[in-house]
Amino acid sequence: MVVHFIAFYLIFLNIPDDAPVVVETGTRSKSYLTPSVPVALLCSFLLGLGDSCFNTQLYSILGCLYAEESAPVFAIFKFIQSICAAVAFLYSNYLLLSWQLLVMVIFGFTGTLCFFLVEKMNDLLLGLPEY
Repeated sequence: MVVHFIAFYLIFLNIPDDAPVVVETGTRSKSYLTPSVPVALLCSFLLGLGDSCFNTQLYSILGCLYAEESAPVFAIFKFIQSICAAVAFLYSNYLLLSWQLLVMVIFGFTGTLCFFLVEKMNDLLLGLPEY
């Protein structure tokens, strides 16, 4: 999640705040930094890296917790993930970039916290030693 937060901060600095909502006319706002293609490419790389790591961990814990009924669990997971992506696409043309990034930070932090809680509860139930 730290990788995502770094990417969100760089996006916040690199792209003007009203860029998502002024599609036809273009933005006249200034970003905090001079917009840069290399920084944008770095942000996309960091988002992809963070997403792949986070999804790998989620698949791993879902596979361990629900080994017997994994197909329905993964179907529900992908369904909820798709619903959340659709909602994000719906509000993306109406919210300023800073608010969109704030929503992602809040949900990312909450999701990571819940992941660690579930992993800790699973370790306690299985009686695994703490390191």
